[in-house]
Amino acid sequence: MRESLSARIDGEQPVVADDVLDRHLAGCPECRAWQERAIALRRMTLIREAPAVPDLTARILAEVPAPRPQPWRLRVALGLVALVQSGLGLAELTGVDVGHAVHGGLAAAHLGNESAAWNVAVGIGLLWAALRPSAAAGLLPALGGFVVVLGIVSGFDLSTGQVAAGRVASHALVVAGVALLFAVRRQHARQPAPPSADRVPAPEDGRTGRSDDEVAGGPPGQPQQRRFPQLPTGRRAA
Repeated sequence: MRESLSARIDGEQPVVADDVLDRHLAGCPECRAWQERAIALRRMTLIREAPAVPDLTARILAEVPAPRPQPWRLRVALGLVALVQSGLGLAELTGVDVGHAVHGGLAAAHLGNESAAWNVAVGIGLLWAALRPSAAAGLLPALGGFVVVLGIVSGFDLSTGQVAAGRVASHALVVAGVALLFAVRRQHARQPAPPSADRVPAPEDGRTGRSDDEVAGGPPGQPQQRRFPQLPTGRRAA
């Protein structure tokens, strides 16, 4: 009986005749209630045509600021320094004296190979930062600390006469590389970050069902600091 009622509601031909359905509905309040609910549900699920809206594409594109050209000069300079630094390290590994050679026994030769390998690694790291500026922030602590310690040691050795001025001047390339690395990192940090879903504020109309205090682990209504505060770098989409 209800299948025939459903078919009649959908505009189809019911199996049971209409007059039979009408007599049954007149004496069955449950089927009448079911038919009313079915009609209300069908009205809710009817596909309605979306209201016509004006095309604002041209207006939106006109108001969006043009993207600024990405600066390449610092990255190109950093890449050149990286290539030269790697080239010097490879030259040391092949036995070419570029002013960094360590003379002595087997231990001194191994120390020279370690220095050459480090120079190649520094060059590769600088080249990667030139290609991917977002990696510059991760390289700065290691290379910056290396340059600081190297400057202190070189200054002490130069003052005591243990090393010539030309040998100390050969470290200018890695110092320039770290300076360019810092400049590239700063330039990349100033670039506007694309919008991210993580940076969208939570709704304030109570739809989430939980307050900030409850998310932080505190009782509702009582302010509490977050257990792990979000650092500024954590809010960057990059």
